[in-house]
Amino acid sequence: MFDTEAIRAAHPIARAVEGAGVELRSSGRHLVGLCPFHDDRRPSLLVYPSSKSWYCFSCDTGGDVIDFVGRMNGTGFRETAARLAASAGVDPVPRTAARPPHRPPAPALDEAAAGVIEEACSLYAEQRGRSRKARSYLKRRGIDEDTASRLRVGFASGGLARRLRSRGLDPAAARRVGLLQGDRETLSRRIVIPDLDASGRATWLTARSLAGREPRYLNLSLPSPLLGLVRVRAAGARALLLTEGPFDWLTACSWQLHAAASLGTHVSREALSALRSFRRVYLALDADDPGRRASARLRSELGARAVVVGLPQGAHDLSELGARPDGRRAFLASLQQARAGEQEPWTRARDTVRRGRAA
Repeated sequence: MFDTEAIRAAHPIARAVEGAGVELRSSGRHLVGLCPFHDDRRPSLLVYPSSKSWYCFSCDTGGDVIDFVGRMNGTGFRETAARLAASAGVDPVPRTAARPPHRPPAPALDEAAAGVIEEACSLYAEQRGRSRKARSYLKRRGIDEDTASRLRVGFASGGLARRLRSRGLDPAAARRVGLLQGDRETLSRRIVIPDLDASGRATWLTARSLAGREPRYLNLSLPSPLLGLVRVRAAGARALLLTEGPFDWLTACSWQLHAAASLGTHVSREALSALRSFRRVYLALDADDPGRRASARLRSELGARAVVVGLPQGAHDLSELGARPDGRRAFLASLQQARAGEQEPWTRARDTVRRGRAA
């Protein structure tokens, strides 16, 4: 166990990023720079000193100073945390009691913000239905019309400020949550994917560029959820498939699987707590080094309830499989193999008991 809060406080994230040779400049409340983890020519690395975190929109990954330094050095969580603790003279084990301090829940959406998010989702879902370009893009990605309609996937093609005013909703609330800058739509010309509550109302949005635009994803100015978690809980599922990106999640949903998306490789303590409520969490993160490291961290945190699902050979993620004609069949075979491996020790123990009784 490590006192991660003390480590983060002793190693400010901006200082660690600049120490890695990244030149940062101010942009509102955050800092931006060229990401050191890919060939970045347009600054896509965002550093948030207030929350002690970072995020790269092109890599679609982020985390805290431990994640950043570990990724730079190619070291795992425990080794990185131990080194950072030692270099700052931080006691690696918190001196407080084992029970973590109580943290009040994040404030719920106020009525005005909830109203504009729901209205934006409705408008964008209508616009997707009228956009041949958006429908064609989703089809190429393996997302059928039934899935897009069921999950209220949208396409932002203009008119949000006018729509809000016509419905008596306050555009200022839309600016507050990041839907508008003035009357300009932040998510314009992007596929919009909502997170839905148990009643089907949108509570959060992420939007993906159709081709080549950076950043690849834009989110509302609200804490990111485990995308799809509320719907899985509402269904009463005891097991969950955890994917990495929004389109990985859409693909899993199109295959009728109970799934949620971590929206990157960093999983917050609140999200970990939510995942611990499931009997099994099947990890189907990207088949790259960040994805594998994230899977290892989650297995360490979640223990026996976490089962890694190896993607079929040559597949980078679920979204890529979704575009293949045999993608669903191949992934379900991998999932079945992971389940069989999970059950094998229990089966052997059961058979041993039976043989003992027979003797």
